[in-house]
Amino acid sequence: MDKRPQPRTLDVFIFDGINILDVAGPVQAFDTARFDARKMYHHRYVSLDGQPVRASCGLGLMAEGKLSDQSTSDDLLVPGGGVDQFLSHDALLRIVAAKACAPGDGRIISICSGALILAAAGVLDARLATTHWRREIKVQDYPNVLWDLDRISTESDRIYTSAGVTTGIDLALAIIRKDCGNTTALEVAREMVVQLRRTGGQSQYAMHLAGQFTPDDSLTRLIETIVAQPERAWALDDLANEASMNARTLTRRFKKHLNLSPAQFVEKIRIDHARGLLGDNIPMQTVAVKSGFGDLQRMRRAFQRRFGVNLGEYISVFGAKQGAKRD
Repeated sequence: MDKRPQPRTLDVFIFDGINILDVAGPVQAFDTARFDARKMYHHRYVSLDGQPVRASCGLGLMAEGKLSDQSTSDDLLVPGGGVDQFLSHDALLRIVAAKACAPGDGRIISICSGALILAAAGVLDARLATTHWRREIKVQDYPNVLWDLDRISTESDRIYTSAGVTTGIDLALAIIRKDCGNTTALEVAREMVVQLRRTGGQSQYAMHLAGQFTPDDSLTRLIETIVAQPERAWALDDLANEASMNARTLTRRFKKHLNLSPAQFVEKIRIDHARGLLGDNIPMQTVAVKSGFGDLQRMRRAFQRRFGVNLGEYISVFGAKQGAKRD
């Protein structure tokens, strides 16, 4: 940190049908953050009319005021849930657009389908953005947005989007880390018993999840090892030895439970790991080694197979703000 961080204020937009985890997760993370024992984020809940709302799970939420373009709060958080009712709501969209254009360092943070409100307000035009993968059809209504629904979060200037639910916590931790430093973010993560850094480039649908819910314990343990150690030499024989089965049996089980060959699965895990590293401003050759490709050419070929574009094109469109250092 170059200087002592200053506390920030946050308006949290609430509405009928809101997803409670989209609110509770990131707000709890912000509320927990302390720097030298000083509370760093102060939030208030606002609805369109200042009246109470009811979340999709039935929980009632009290508003402390009305959402307004005259608010003096630094940031605005827009959760997901039943947002479709607002995609043509002129007053709301006008407030969101005004917040995006306001001078200063105020941020708009969307969680899950809250990104659709930002898109409807024109805030996401020509920006990289994500939302929950189930909204794949709906995002087509906003073709000017650079949607990447395979990411868990994005940052573009002062506009943040996330895939929603638990990834709202990931995004909040990333913002806390940026504002207050690693120590504060780590303390929040430890308090909430969550992983400190699941980077925005990681996939919403982590391929290892399907394996974790199979009845095949040997396959589950192998998948967890691959995810934890993508840099290991995972030739088919290595995978089979790790799983204590022969190569043909292993291949058959991967096909049955994941509809992938073992080699295809390993490549997907390595790509996912590499995407998470590309925003760390480190040489791409280092990214290739740490993610298990070994050399840059192998990583380039893997990205071409997965995304249909070369690595340089991928980074220019979907890379993090800092980008990876070119070798």
